[in-house]
Amino acid sequence: MAELGRAALLVTLGLSLYALVAGGAAAALGRRRLALSARNALLASFFSTLVAAGVLVAGFVRDDFSLAYVAGHSSRALPLQYKISAFWGGQEGSLLLWIVLLACWTVAAAFGVARLPPRFAARVLGVLGLVSFGFLLFTLATSNPFLRLVPAAPDGRDLNPLLQDPGLAMHPPLLYAGYVGFAVAFAFAVAAMLEGRLDQAWARWTRPWTLAAWAFLSLGIALGSWWAYYELGWG
Repeated sequence: MAELGRAALLVTLGLSLYALVAGGAAAALGRRRLALSARNALLASFFSTLVAAGVLVAGFVRDDFSLAYVAGHSSRALPLQYKISAFWGGQEGSLLLWIVLLACWTVAAAFGVARLPPRFAARVLGVLGLVSFGFLLFTLATSNPFLRLVPAAPDGRDLNPLLQDPGLAMHPPLLYAGYVGFAVAFAFAVAAMLEGRLDQAWARWTRPWTLAAWAFLSLGIALGSWWAYYELGWG
């Protein structure tokens, strides 16, 4: 399973790199088929990302302590709901959650830009491919959640007691959805600069994505504040 998860991330890395190159080439050469292939690559990367995430969730649910990340953030006695939310209880899983949410936003943007000028849309796809490639490369190089533990641990070290709370299940996904959502606004801004059209049109195209990301981020911050207050008080 660890090899499957790692392979899925490597496939996603390759697809993101292709989307970066194809999106840039489509904008430079005016080739609609290249832009379509960049979009399809990003759609395929969404599914390969889901495979990687599913492997890690299965590792927690099955108490697979041959995975170093699972052994470090779970235990056999941990309730099921916290085993699932332990997915993002540490750095490696948090980065994978970030990548999953980025894939979700990227798919939404890939369909959302279909009505925009083709060159602009291709640039947006290329920038999103670049952002995805960067996070995937960093994760695989420094924070791989699928590293093996040999021999496998008999039991895990358990999840940090402060994180064994319903707040862990809701706060990070909402907060990350907000943070990651601004990658779409960033892609629109870069595409507009490359096109040389910093006018009202690109601001109008970007506004719904910015407001959606802002809403997620606001909910995440509010929930995080409530969680921190009742868990820690004022210190």
